[in-house]
Amino acid sequence: MNHYTLLAELFTYPEQDNLVGTIPLVKQIVNEKYELYNDKIARFSTFVNTHSIDEQREYYIRTFDVQALCYLDIGYILFGEDYKRGAFLVNLRNEHINAGNECGCELADHLPNMLKLLPKIKDRAFAEELAYSIMIPALKEILKNFKDESNVYKTTLELLLCIMESDFKNLNYKQFKVLNNDKTNFLESINCSGCNSNKKR
Repeated sequence: MNHYTLLAELFTYPEQDNLVGTIPLVKQIVNEKYELYNDKIARFSTFVNTHSIDEQREYYIRTFDVQALCYLDIGYILFGEDYKRGAFLVNLRNEHINAGNECGCELADHLPNMLKLLPKIKDRAFAEELAYSIMIPALKEILKNFKDESNVYKTTLELLLCIMESDFKNLNYKQFKVLNNDKTNFLESINCSGCNSNKKR
């Protein structure tokens, strides 16, 4: 799962060197394991190589922060302003602490933080359930609500979803249904009271 640490950088606020060093590594991984999606990382690479760091930052802020086209906080996507998000955040933060994953100035449910968490979780089954039951449905919801087809981050989110669906498929878990009262055993396992769903039988 180490490639998720690299993929997280694609959705992090652009710094001077982080994308320049990361994109060639991501392109190599995509070419070797997910060749069907080469065009998606190529588009992001072209964007980075043809825009200054200031332009990249402005684009990022416009996409995710100011008049955001979409949000990258997974708990918000799942629960909105419901109290369940608070429970989710508290217990997810404990998972970050247990795994030694630094969240920086962002919340525990921020997409890059969750991507970096995956390879650090010692319990492989827990990591798989987090990805399959929670993150994949949230990404689908983000993309469903992402209206600007021309935005390069939409393509990059599609790439991430394709990779996650390739990595985490045919698992015996029920995927979370966004913004409803469905319950999951996974959310129960991280003590998110009232938010858990049943595994497939």
